[in-house]
Amino acid sequence: MGHPVNWFQVSGSDGKSLQDFYKKIFAWRMSPSPDGSMMMVAKEEGGIEGGISKSMDGQSGVTFFVSVADIDAHLKKIAKAGGTIAMPKLKLDAGMGFIAGFRDPAGNWIGLWQAGKAPAPKKAAKAAPKATPPAKAKAAPKTTPAAKVKAPPKTTPAAKAKAAPKTTPAAKVKAAPKKAAKKSRR
Repeated sequence: MGHPVNWFQVSGSDGKSLQDFYKKIFAWRMSPSPDGSMMMVAKEEGGIEGGISKSMDGQSGVTFFVSVADIDAHLKKIAKAGGTIAMPKLKLDAGMGFIAGFRDPAGNWIGLWQAGKAPAPKKAAKAAPKATPPAKAKAAPKTTPAAKVKAPPKTTPAAKAKAAPKTTPAAKVKAAPKKAAKKSRR
């Protein structure tokens, strides 16, 4: 399977004027990159994302970045095929992956981009503990309310049944001594 172009970069000595120029002619939506080094061009339907910035070496140019799974392996292939490494592998901020650059045999500068591998396992590790506590929390309330609901009905009717017979005989006992008093008068 081939490797897709996933980014373009336009740079020059005055990044701001380039950004204004491309905004006017193509109506590109732009926002600052996380590190503030460039304006990022939003992906439009059928297109790719890109950036417009001041160049690091003062030279103007346009390049593109190719998405690869392993930058190190591709840099070795490039050297064997006659290309030169123009920029070694660099880690991007905000978990955005890695980039590197090379010059092809004609001198064109081309970039490589590799997705960040470190942030993905951290997110997966955080997701597992979050899923476990809610499962435990749901199991405990199901057991506790069932025990509470069954216990009160058993206790309440038994206490009422016992209390009623005790009060009724006590009332009869009080009435009996009054009759006994009448019998003694005779």
